[in-house]
Amino acid sequence: MIGLTFDGIILTAATLLDGGEIFASTEQIAPDTDYRAWLLAVCAMIEQVRTPQNAGDALGVALPAIIQDDVVAYSAFSLLANTSIRRDLQSALGMPVSVHNIGEALATQACRTGAATDAQLAVAMWIGNSCHGGLALAGQPVTGAHGATANWPHLQLPAPVPHELDGRVCWCGRSGCLESFLSTAALEGDYQRVTGEWRAAADITTASANSDIVADSVIQVFEDRLGRATATIISLFDPDVIVLGGTFLNLPRLCERMPRKWPGYVQVDRSKTRLVGSEGGINAVTAGAAMLAADRVRSAGS
Repeated sequence: MIGLTFDGIILTAATLLDGGEIFASTEQIAPDTDYRAWLLAVCAMIEQVRTPQNAGDALGVALPAIIQDDVVAYSAFSLLANTSIRRDLQSALGMPVSVHNIGEALATQACRTGAATDAQLAVAMWIGNSCHGGLALAGQPVTGAHGATANWPHLQLPAPVPHELDGRVCWCGRSGCLESFLSTAALEGDYQRVTGEWRAAADITTASANSDIVADSVIQVFEDRLGRATATIISLFDPDVIVLGGTFLNLPRLCERMPRKWPGYVQVDRSKTRLVGSEGGINAVTAGAAMLAADRVRSAGS
């Protein structure tokens, strides 16, 4: 199985063993000049991880996008807009290709080999350069009529306080979307508004863990917003498990603290939903994409 993930900045490609373990992987910063350069970089990376043993495998691609009819319909990254990535990669690589949302891939991996293998209903929440959601039922992803199941990042921030009604505009053109409060850029922007200085999201998280009072105050605001977002997920889907993944998150701290914030927002006396951190970071998404590609091949052959 072969998977590839583009998170908006980094391309990650990997070959998986049948049990879901990563056998070989490579990553690089993606070209941001034009679509053709992006495709050429992807093709070169896939050739690096292809072997004689997996030469006939399919490629699963996880993108920061909503995919409709194999075309990138919505994405924060203009490089991908309205592209037919599946068609173009199949032509260039000569192998079957399937294209998926990052959240769908994360939910699939979590339910099959990751942190939610015992869940009947799981919702995945990816928070990084952009934010994404996915839903899996009995280990199978649910994509919905528009390829946008569990697209939580473009719900409005629940129960905003006055200073959160600041008109911050999301890339989708609306204001007040959860993504505009919870993405990498959102955390960095909040820190800059407080301190007047820019700092990378991962550095803010690390500083918070090392008792930096200012960084921790910014993280606490982020956590409060994420608490409201996860409570909304419970109200909408009533999942057994919420799987949280991302590139800059302190997952153990979040998984401990978020459930404490739910009672004020969910209409149950005691929530049974578990919040778990994704195992493997971006590699979990890449693995999920590879699993989805293998599913497509099996489905086509049956």
